[in-house]
Amino acid sequence: MVWRPFVAPRFDLTAQPQATVIELPRGHIPALDAIRGLAIVLVTLYRFGGGGEGPARAVADPGLIYLGARGVDLFFVLSGFLITGILFDAKGQANYFRNFYIRRTLRIFPLYYAALVVTLLVLPWLSTGWASSLQPAVDHQSWLWLYGANVVQSIEGAWCLGPLNHFWSLAIEEHFYLLWPLAIYLTSRRGAMALAGGLVFASTAARGIWLISGGSDVAAEVFTPLRMDGLALGSWLALAARSPGGLGWLVRWSRLALPAAGILAVATALLHLRLLGLPSALWAVACGALLVLTLAAPRPSWLGKCGNSSILQFFGKYSYAMYVVQLPLIYLLAPFITAPGLALFCGLAWLGQALYCAILFALTTAGALLSWHVFEKHFLTLKHRFGG
Repeated sequence: MVWRPFVAPRFDLTAQPQATVIELPRGHIPALDAIRGLAIVLVTLYRFGGGGEGPARAVADPGLIYLGARGVDLFFVLSGFLITGILFDAKGQANYFRNFYIRRTLRIFPLYYAALVVTLLVLPWLSTGWASSLQPAVDHQSWLWLYGANVVQSIEGAWCLGPLNHFWSLAIEEHFYLLWPLAIYLTSRRGAMALAGGLVFASTAARGIWLISGGSDVAAEVFTPLRMDGLALGSWLALAARSPGGLGWLVRWSRLALPAAGILAVATALLHLRLLGLPSALWAVACGALLVLTLAAPRPSWLGKCGNSSILQFFGKYSYAMYVVQLPLIYLLAPFITAPGLALFCGLAWLGQALYCAILFALTTAGALLSWHVFEKHFLTLKHRFGG
């Protein structure tokens, strides 16, 4: 045996720990489908589980179901992340603007305008009963045809579109799609990060100033400049994830941000605290952290299992149509089935609400499947002609 003298370990106080590099997955990322699926499940449970009004609500206080409305925040962060990633990766390629706008048009416009035709033109013509319940949307239809649902709601300070009230979020996303490609095209990655970060703070501050000055709660919820924090934060994350360190440093940030922002956001919701619109920013941060951690999660972890969940990915695939049809479906079926009616039949409010939620959830999913296979996918087959 060769004797070696003991050498004391060296402690270099100037040495810096090496950052962990976690590469951002490229191409189609199934985990993002799962996140989208989680968002639509939350929104659908809110819509049919007692968070809505009138025919869709049989319980006085749906409790945690209210939190399902925040699924829209998850949609916004995810959209910002996806769209910014697509734009940044396509930067410098031929037909940058043309390809993006045509591909977005093929994905969004056919179902959106088909829903308007059916809701505003066909159903009122078929039945005077439906015509009455759909009248608020018909009266404001010029705004809807121009993706201005959130604008007219902000002007009137009211939920004035009846079965199409939820189109406010589609309008915000469309405004984002219209302007953001130019911002990415004209700036570097760091410049775009600075712009996105500035938008997060500007939107949050503008919302608070709006409410302090006596502006309506509805406008604070739906007006595009006041609701850019989620989309901008998702955009910032997409750009940050394309730094040399990938997702590594974002994961460390997210492990702190998810519980901190999540707990505060849930607390403000349960205590019904408005705090000048700050909870919307908290939800955006929590959703952004969840997105990052899901992308980086090992498969055996619970987040990894969620990201690889075939059930969530299924709902993610059909989420757009599910979102579009669910509120009109409440109005369409109101003459035949309502949550209060089922509660009266069952003798228990919660049981009637649960039964209503299950039935409408199933019908929404069936409608989305029909929309995809009969209508939407035929437009999507054209996308490969425009950059992919």
